[in-house]
Amino acid sequence: MNDRSARGAYLAMLFDGLCVSSASVVLPLLREHYALSYDLSGLLLALLSVGNLVSALLCGILPRCWGVRRTALVFTSGLLLGYLLLLGSGAQAAVLLGFLCIGLGKGSSMNNAIVAAGAASADRTKSTNLINALFALGSLCAPLLYLCAGRLPFWRAPLAALAVSGGVVWLLFWAMRLPSGRRESEQAADFGFLKSRHFWYSTAFLFGQQCAEISVTGWRVTYCTAPGSLSGTLSELTVTVVFLAMLVGRLIIAFVLPPQSRLRSLTLMSAASFAAYLLLLLSNSGAAALVFLFLFGLSISGTYPTVIAQANRSMSNATVGVMLPVGGIGAVLMPYLIGAVAQRTGIRGGMVCPLAALVLMLVFAALLKKTEDAGP
Repeated sequence: MNDRSARGAYLAMLFDGLCVSSASVVLPLLREHYALSYDLSGLLLALLSVGNLVSALLCGILPRCWGVRRTALVFTSGLLLGYLLLLGSGAQAAVLLGFLCIGLGKGSSMNNAIVAAGAASADRTKSTNLINALFALGSLCAPLLYLCAGRLPFWRAPLAALAVSGGVVWLLFWAMRLPSGRRESEQAADFGFLKSRHFWYSTAFLFGQQCAEISVTGWRVTYCTAPGSLSGTLSELTVTVVFLAMLVGRLIIAFVLPPQSRLRSLTLMSAASFAAYLLLLLSNSGAAALVFLFLFGLSISGTYPTVIAQANRSMSNATVGVMLPVGGIGAVLMPYLIGAVAQRTGIRGGMVCPLAALVLMLVFAALLKKTEDAGP
């Protein structure tokens, strides 16, 4: 990999964050115009994670026969194709396939961007946090794009703008110098790390982390616009608040926290995430809810990139291609579970479920701390 690929990876993640996070931002719009139920809405969010899981796994396996470049280009096109499908008639099959394609695009872009940036950096944890900070910055722009495009008379305008953004991501990967030869691709698919206990502890931690983060960020708008919760301008601030917090947190991990403290900090970040989310559920005012939502985003922001960067000595397509899909199973199960529970008990009841995932994070953060001296 080279600096040109790294620059392309950073920029691609900016637009990737815009595209992927906007899927949950436009979900209330789709629910309004396509009459989607809570059950189906939960399934759509789960399909984002299914696509992410499948794509990340295949991006770790297929380079052996396709090469990294071809694999990345095929699956990254899902961002563009997904929003084009959502622009259609609103048929249920098209909407389901659209969210699945967006998830496929996310998995490919995330996998290949992390590897490209990490290969060009001497500090993998810093590069991984920085690239995820740019993802958060793109996510932060999602509501701004939605508000600007939403003022146009054509209600599908936000979807059209997001389709263009997905095309930009594909073009950036097309311009990057990703490995295309078979020998280079085989080197990116060494599976020796599967024998590492440290790696599997990291993957289990990521499972809980994905359960919590994807559920809260995916359902935040619906939860905060429920009767008796936030309303008006405050509800529109939820997306900005959570991704601003994630942006700040990842920049702190990348540029402020000493390298030797990053893995040990997972326990503290997990405990803070649990406390902030519990207080969010118990909050009775809009202002308090926004404060605790910010604290939750700040606390959990560094967990994802830090645990990925510290999971194995060599970050490759194979390492990321196993870790992200296995950990991502949690991102498939929890959003759908919340939707199913919310359909029967209300959205507030459904949003209690991520507490179990936050406890799981604490358990495996403690186990990782015990194995830190032994190495990955």
